[in-house]
This record gives sequence, structure tokens and C-alpha cells, in this order.
Amino acid sequence: MSGLTHPPAGTPFPLTYEQDWFHTKTRTAGWSHKNVQLGFEILGALDTDALAAAVRAFVVRHDALHLQLAPDPGPHPRQWTRPVAADEEVVQRLKVKAASPGQFSHYASALLSRDCVTPWSYGTQRPFRIRLLRHDENHHALLATFQNLVFDGRAHHLFGYEVWRDYEALRNGEPLPDTAPSFAEAAVRQRARAGGRQRERALAGWRERLAFLTRTSWTAPAGAPRTESGEVGAELPAAEVAALRGMCAEFRFTVLQSTVGFFVAALAARTGAAEVGLWTSMDSRSSRDADVVGMFAGSCPLTIRDATAGAPAVRTQVRDQLLNALRHQGLTAEDLAALTREAEETGGAPVNRDIYVNLRRFEGDSAVADDGGRLRITADAYPLHRITFHDTFALHLRCTEFRDRLCIDLLYDGHRADRRLARSILDDMLAGITAAVRGARPGEA
Repeated sequence: MSGLTHPPAGTPFPLTYEQDWFHTKTRTAGWSHKNVQLGFEILGALDTDALAAAVRAFVVRHDALHLQLAPDPGPHPRQWTRPVAADEEVVQRLKVKAASPGQFSHYASALLSRDCVTPWSYGTQRPFRIRLLRHDENHHALLATFQNLVFDGRAHHLFGYEVWRDYEALRNGEPLPDTAPSFAEAAVRQRARAGGRQRERALAGWRERLAFLTRTSWTAPAGAPRTESGEVGAELPAAEVAALRGMCAEFRFTVLQSTVGFFVAALAARTGAAEVGLWTSMDSRSSRDADVVGMFAGSCPLTIRDATAGAPAVRTQVRDQLLNALRHQGLTAEDLAALTREAEETGGAPVNRDIYVNLRRFEGDSAVADDGGRLRITADAYPLHRITFHDTFALHLRCTEFRDRLCIDLLYDGHRADRRLARSILDDMLAGITAAVRGARPGEA
């Protein structure tokens, strides 16, 4: 749609397919509300005015954060933008009286936890809440929550990257960008390009994958005991991540594609499953819209038809499935509900949703020095407290890639997969990664 103009403030425009899916699930499927949360611990002499200005600049230029819906949106809402007023408060600053850094961190976690589960009031409320907490002149916390309807994993990364970039620019007396790619414009483009032949391909792709998932339900290994749910985890340090990244570049994989491949291969080896169906979250942004803040992430099934083919072949299947799924995302929530019903009626079994893979990638380090080395900034510094979200998956793999480390967590539900199985799968994954990066040769990685 060349020549498309930015929809003026107040002009309705459609939800993205992923917004539509998320909105429908929260309205009709009993989903618990949960905002996207970010928490940065900041140690050192912070220029609070510069940080507040950088955050405000991010909010002002990204129109997804200006979105409004009607107080009662209904099943097929339209959305519009309401720009941020010149005198509107964007960052709430709080001085916290805490007896110790530990008590301050506990308070920050509690506040972030409350904001995480507080629903967005449709109508006039902004779809975000941003707080800057001060313990003392050398210890601050930046807490932010965003309504998931306007914010996804890519937006999460862009917030951290752009805010700290702009903080540095302000400290150096440099101007900030005053515009950003429009979410409203990207949403209109997405809808325009997903009709006709593209829609038919998307329907066919989903129909095939959902049919596969009706015949590949999870089977717990014989004799597996029932246990409490829990998780096991591991981290690959910078040197191993660099080696893995080099291997992936040589064989044209991403680190996360390769990691999922190692997971599927380990899962098949431990359970004997020849076919593996799993779900992941897929970002449907085009390359043109890579830096658009908004909601373009939706669940997507992956079907691995020969999980026992060996790690290299399994990783190739995973990569091909992810690329294929990316091309076939443009369907409404009604389309997906109808396809699911059709698959279950034809297959005579529920669609398998037993394994989920959550992938996140950040371009920077997990903890970074900024502002000329005067600051130490740590992301994901404040864990949520007293919040329990029911995980419906037998196994849930969470991979977070930073430049300096790869964090891998494997959650298990206790009755379909126990701690021993989860631990063995994770250990096999790590062993596979180590063996591959130490002895990779063409055709064997």
C-alpha cells in the first residue's frame, strides 16, 4: 500500500490479527489478565530528568501507546489514537523509604506485581503505567507495564533499547528522534496484504498443522511419578553463546531456532516420540515494520514429523516450520476457532497443546554499563511476587537470548511430566549444544 497516510488521531483502524486473537481469548476463554512488565535495576549516579525525558519521548513517538478502545469494546472493536498532551504525566516518580536495598527491591517487585495484573480500563486510560522509584541517589528502579493488546516481545526489546539510547543522547546534548514507524499504519497494511491467495495458503497451512496435532497428544513415559509442578533451568555463558552463534551463522540458523531443535531432539530421545507437536509465539512483523511498537505476536503450532532423525535434521525441520508458520499467520480469531473445531471433529480428538516454546531475543547484554560506565543497568531485576498463573502445558520451554548469555528454563506440570524427565531433557539439550559447537563440521552441526 504505497502512499498510505498515517491515520489521523481519532480515526478508527482495525486490530491486527494478533490483537484480535488476544482480545477474543480474554473475552471468551477465561484468560487471566496479565500486562507485559519490565523492571530495570539502576545502580550509580542516575540523571533522573534525562531518563524521564527519554521515556516520555518513547511514549510520544510510538502511536501504539496512544491507543484507545471503547469502554465496552465488544467482539469486533475498532481502535484509534489519542496523542499524549504536552502537560500529561508519563512517568510517575516515587521516593521509597526503605531500610535496605533488599527492602527496596522487595517493594519494587510488589509494585510491579500489582501493576502486572491490574486490567486496563478501556475508554480514556492509557495502556501503560511507568514508574521511576528512588532508594537513594545511587539506586533506582524503572518499572513499566503495558497492556498486552498494544505490546509484545519485540516492543519489549525496543523499549529497553530506545530508552537507554536516548538517555545517553540527552546526557550528551544530542537531539532525539521525534517520529517512529506507525503501528496504526502497519495494522492497516497487515490487513490489506492478507487477503485472497495469501489467506487460502494460511487456511491450508493451519488446517494441516491442526490435523497433525489431533493425532500427536502427549504421552507421559511409562512409570513417571506424579509430582508437584516446577521448573529446571540453565544458562550458557558468553563464550558458549558466542560459539553457538558462530555455528548457527555458518549453517544459517538463528540461536533460538537451533535451541528449539536441540530441545525437540532431546525430548524425542527421552520419550520415544517420533512425531512432536508444539506451540510457540510467532512475530508476524514484516522487515519493513521491524521497529514498530505494537502487538504482532500470536500463538502458532509447529509440527515436527521426524523427531528421531538426529539433531541436525531436527533443527532443520524446526527452522523450516518457523519460517513456514511466519508466512501463514494472517487469520482472524474466528478463522482459527473454526479451523480448530473442524480439526477436532475430523480427527476425533482435541488439538494437542501440551508443549509450548517461548522465545525472546535482546540485542544487548543482560546487565550493561551505561552513561559512560557510571551506571549498572540490570533487566528483569524484579521477580513477580504472589502471582500464580496456571500453566496448561506438560512442558513449557522458555529461552531468552542476550548477547552475553542464553537463559533456558523448562517448566513441567508434575503429572504429565515430572522433574526427573525435565532435568534429563534439559541436560541432553545442553550436552547436544556443547557437542555441536565443539565439533561442528558441514552436515554434522
